[in-house]
Amino acid sequence: MKIAGCIFQKRNIRENSSTTFEAVYKKRRFYISSEHGFGKPDENWLTRFNIDVIHIETGMYDVQTYGDCPSIRDAIIVALKGAMFLPTDY
Repeated sequence: MKIAGCIFQKRNIRENSSTTFEAVYKKRRFYISSEHGFGKPDENWLTRFNIDVIHIETGMYDVQTYGDCPSIRDAIIVALKGAMFLPTDY
């Protein structure tokens, strides 16, 4: 699966649905979900996602936030930017 030039190998993707994405990419665990306790999005046409990126070896968070995005693909791009895999102006 290719998103914004980053390739998530199929064998490293645990879950990929419209509400949850969990995968490993470059020694980081990406967990993005719309099932959380962070309330409703600011706009009705957006979905609020919990976005976590954790370095597997150290257990430290590269990204620990939530954001309002139109789709889970956009939330994955936010996670990639936060983990410094994409330039911030992408």
